[in-house]
Amino acid sequence: MSIQPEHLLTFARVAEAGSLSTAAQSLHRTQPALSSQLRLLGESVGEPLYLRHRHGIRLTPAGEGLLPYAQALVRALEGARAYARELRGVEAGSLRIAASTTVAAYLLPLSLARFRHKHPGVMLQLQSGNTREVIEHLGRGEVELAFIEGPGEAPVGTHSRSFARDRLVLVGRPDHPLAQRGQLRPTDLAGQPLIWREAGSGTREVAEQALLRAGVRVEGVLELSGTEAVKEAVLEGLGVAFLSALAVHRSIEAGQLVVLPLKLAGLERNLTLLHPPLEVLSWAARRFLEEELQSSLEQFSTRAG
Repeated sequence: MSIQPEHLLTFARVAEAGSLSTAAQSLHRTQPALSSQLRLLGESVGEPLYLRHRHGIRLTPAGEGLLPYAQALVRALEGARAYARELRGVEAGSLRIAASTTVAAYLLPLSLARFRHKHPGVMLQLQSGNTREVIEHLGRGEVELAFIEGPGEAPVGTHSRSFARDRLVLVGRPDHPLAQRGQLRPTDLAGQPLIWREAGSGTREVAEQALLRAGVRVEGVLELSGTEAVKEAVLEGLGVAFLSALAVHRSIEAGQLVVLPLKLAGLERNLTLLHPPLEVLSWAARRFLEEELQSSLEQFSTRAG
C-alpha cells in the first residue's frame, strides 16, 4: 500500500498538536476522519505510529522515524504556497527564526527591524534559547532558519554554513582581584568563583572545551540561564565569566566590566546558520537571507571586532 501525501500532512499536524482532537479542530475535520487517515498511514508503513494516553498521543519509534519526512512535506508545501504568492506579487506570510541567545539579542534585532520595514506584510517570529534548544526547534519543523553560536549536530536534511566568527572573553568587575594582575594563565582560575551558562549553551561548551584542552578544571559556583543573567551576576561581584565579546562590549565601554587578559587558545567560535534546502524555504526566509544576512555580518564585524 502506497503512502498518501495527505496522510503524511495529517500525521505531521497531529504530532505537532499532540492530540487528535486538537488537530481535528485546527484542520476543521472530524476526529474519526483523522484517525482513519492515520490508520491507513500506519498500514502503509507497516507499524503503528502512535499510542493514545489520557492527555493525547505519544509517537512510537516508527512514528518518530517517519515524522521528519512528514515535516519536510509540510515545509515543501508551505514553500510552494509562498512561491505562488511571490509570483502573484503578494508579500505576505511569516518568517520563523530561532537563534541562540547571543545572536538573538545582539545580532538579529536590527536586521529583523529593517526587514519588517521593507516587508510589513510578513509576520516575524523569533524564538531564542541555547544552542541545543534552537536545534530542537529546527528539527521539529517549528522554524525555517536557525542561528547557533556553538557546536551542534544539524538535523538530517538541513544545510549548515558558518556566517561569522565570534570570540569569548573572560570578564569581571574592575575591582576584581584578577583585574589587578597582568597576563593570566588558565591555572590562575583555580579556586576563582566562575559563573557558567546553563548546560546546552554554546558559550559554555566552547569555554569548557578550551579549558579542558589546556588541562585545567575549574568549578563553577553559579549556573544561570542566559547571557544577561550571567552578566548581571558578574556585575554584582559574584565571580568572573566567559561571555561573548559582542554581549559585553557596551558594559566594557561604560567601565562596568573589564576583560581579564587570559592566555587561552580556543575561545573563538563559528556562528552557524542551519536551514532546510533553499528550494523548500518560504519566500520570506529566502528574501531575508538575500537582503539581510550580509548586512548583519558587516554590523557584527564592526561591533565584535
